Amino acid sequence: MGLRLKNQDFASCFFVTTVFHHHKKLGEVQGVYEALAESINNRLKNIDSKLIGYVFMPSHIHMILLIDGLLLSAFMRDFKKFTAQKSLKHLREQNSLWQNRYDRVALINLKILLIKLNYIHDNPVRAGLVSKPEDWYWSSASDYFTENVGSLPVYKDWS
Repeated sequence: MGLRLKNQDFASCFFVTTVFHHHKKLGEVQGVYEALAESINNRLKNIDSKLIGYVFMPSHIHMILLIDGLLLSAFMRDFKKFTAQKSLKHLREQNSLWQNRYDRVALINLKILLIKLNYIHDNPVRAGLVSKPEDWYWSSASDYFTENVGSLPVYKDWS
């Protein structure tokens, strides 16, 4: 089962959600998804971590990260800072691009990881953005369901 931890130090795999300030649909603005991908890719290279799955939605993003729990808050802080201050500073309103917090659930077994991965991939379908998960470019679904690769490097050797 998933576990919400006040202290995330004891886990190494997380389902993470973060939301644009006031749930604004900034994903509909040209260049936003590209900036998010650039920032996540930068963090993956600079902090020892692997991306198992992701989806960019108009008002939020979900990721499954393999990362030392001690490094998760630094990953998220730097990711948000990079997108807010560099890539997307023209979108900031009153210095707030992101909600102040992010939600994370420690994934403590394979069953819960698969549930969360399927949830991520089905998110654009449930939102009516596409009819099949693999049709949403800003998701890891194509990495799992087709021979194509998505916008970010996905680590699939976790099973």
